[in-house]
Amino acid sequence: MVILILIEWTAALAGIMLALLILFFQRFGRGSWLLFLYLLPASLAAGSMAVHTGGDSYIRLTLSFLLLTATGAVIACNGIDRQDYLSGLKSKIRWLLPVTVTGIFLAAILIFKPSRLPDGLLLPENYIFLGPVGYISAIILLIFSVIVLAQLEQILRHAEEKVRWEIKFLLLGIGITFAALIYICSQILLFPPRYALFARDTLSLFPIIFLLGCGLILVSWKRSSGRSQIVVSHGLVYSSITLLAVGAYLITSSLIARWASRWGDSGLPVEPFIFLLSAIVLSILMLGTVFRHKARHWIRRNIFAGKYDYRQFWLEATERIRSIDPPEETAAALADIVHRALGAIDVSVWTRQWNPNRLNLLSSLGSMPDALKETEFTGVVEKLLDISEPLSRNDLDSMEGMDPIREFMNETQASLLVPLESSNRIVGVLTVGSDRSGRPYDWEAREFLRALAGHAAGEFHKSELLETLVKAKEDEAFRTFSTFLLHDLKNFSSTLSLIARNAARYQDNPDFQKDAFHSVFDTSEKMKRLCNSLRSFSSTLAADKKPTDLNQVVRSVADNLDTGLKKRLKFELGVIPPILADQDELVRVLQNLFINAGEALPENGVIIVKTANLQNTVELVVEDNGSGMSREFLENELFLPFHTTKSGGLGIGLFQSKKIMEAHGGSIEVKSEEGKGTRVGLRFPVKGET
Repeated sequence: MVILILIEWTAALAGIMLALLILFFQRFGRGSWLLFLYLLPASLAAGSMAVHTGGDSYIRLTLSFLLLTATGAVIACNGIDRQDYLSGLKSKIRWLLPVTVTGIFLAAILIFKPSRLPDGLLLPENYIFLGPVGYISAIILLIFSVIVLAQLEQILRHAEEKVRWEIKFLLLGIGITFAALIYICSQILLFPPRYALFARDTLSLFPIIFLLGCGLILVSWKRSSGRSQIVVSHGLVYSSITLLAVGAYLITSSLIARWASRWGDSGLPVEPFIFLLSAIVLSILMLGTVFRHKARHWIRRNIFAGKYDYRQFWLEATERIRSIDPPEETAAALADIVHRALGAIDVSVWTRQWNPNRLNLLSSLGSMPDALKETEFTGVVEKLLDISEPLSRNDLDSMEGMDPIREFMNETQASLLVPLESSNRIVGVLTVGSDRSGRPYDWEAREFLRALAGHAAGEFHKSELLETLVKAKEDEAFRTFSTFLLHDLKNFSSTLSLIARNAARYQDNPDFQKDAFHSVFDTSEKMKRLCNSLRSFSSTLAADKKPTDLNQVVRSVADNLDTGLKKRLKFELGVIPPILADQDELVRVLQNLFINAGEALPENGVIIVKTANLQNTVELVVEDNGSGMSREFLENELFLPFHTTKSGGLGIGLFQSKKIMEAHGGSIEVKSEEGKGTRVGLRFPVKGET
């Protein structure tokens, strides 16, 4: 009797665990979760037999669950072998829906509306009366079982050889269960429909066969390839062992309570009292932190090859500890992973700060933050420069000059201190408090922390480098903007200086006065625009592109040049189409080129300005016969800001011109030779008809 109860409990627990396993890890295909509809009621049927306390009600309850088992199996067998299982179920909804309703309806009647025993009917020993409802239920259960077996045969026949090898034990496990159901139904159908007697001992066959079927299904699940390889995690094993242990504990408590109730008649409800007392003791043990961690330690040591589920925590670490997140969020993720993996009471993460060299608290868990007096410590990093392994308090006793670290560990209530080292550089520190189970951390815990700390240190280091890179980009943007600003101011001052020099000689000339006023007004407007762009700390190049006649812009810029430089210009302007350009920025480029060429000319030098219409391109060439540039400067420094060959120059003009041409989608090309002159070519794209 005791062995049979153990089998019934084991079958119920095994069925539930297998149902959950298949529900979460669908290795038989997308529709394999439908097996849950078969396994769960079958497990409940075995469980109802295990918890019965006498009478006939548990027989009806078990038969009701068996009806639901057959109903769920009919649905599952119509979707388990299909990738698009929903379409298959929808196409058969006309007969699956009546089957489902019939099974649920008869199961409800068996539980809530038992048939009355006819007057004068004497039941044989160990038999119960089911009546017409029980007889009809047995017929329906028999029909459903035959349907399931037929569907299993069809699945096996149409499966490919490889798939057949994977699922044959699955089909066999389901098949033997329904073979047992056919036998149970046949025992009811041997009697007339009016009586439908049923022997109690007949049901004892089901949990034995169902337990065997669960074993076969599990074998098939392990053999099935599925979409991915499933690695059994520590958490799953903890849950499984806990479930089995609790079940075994409750079974043992029930048996002890029953035995104690028969041992003597004290007039007290001994059996429920003992069971309730055992349940309270179990609850206290399960809620106890020390007991749970000791149990986890025992499972790690005796079941797993390693104590820690490295794969799970490593995957979690790569997903949560990232350099792209704020350092506080990364530190909180690291502390949480260590806290859960080791069961430590206190965990804290500190990062290294510079000027002065100190540790700053980023994240912590446990009671340590409330007792912490300071969130910054100095003198610790210097002592860790030659240490890459986790340090314990015992390790410090054999080392000299470690008082700052010892004080730091006392303040943070740490049992282990783990340096966060990346590229031979300490970027922070991880502290780990005592284990909740009271055990000291062994070499495996240190190895786990060292691996996790290495990954975290790399992410913190990358986060720091990323911040440095962002600052460098901001500085570069500021320098670029400053070069444009400085060069424009230089041009404005040159224009105003030129007007001032000529004013003493031509101040009475009406034409000069008119040109001077126009130039001053134009310069002031440009300075206003420059100030407006300075407000937003950015100047968007080529923001106001319009159809522009390049030849006209060339002549306009030449007219505003110094008279001496204007006389040296020779124009060879061809017939060209308009281009899309920001005229103000185009004027800047031409001014740079004309002024640079003029400053490089000898006394008899000349500047040739050409325009030509090439294929889908307008080219402008400024060529002089001046001093030219060296090959080294041309290749390495030409377009760099603040690099120039002129003694009084700023080295900004060509850098600015290159940026403007790139913003217009064009290009600038420079050819030069020392003593022979320089040729600068600008090319503008012509896009469609302007």
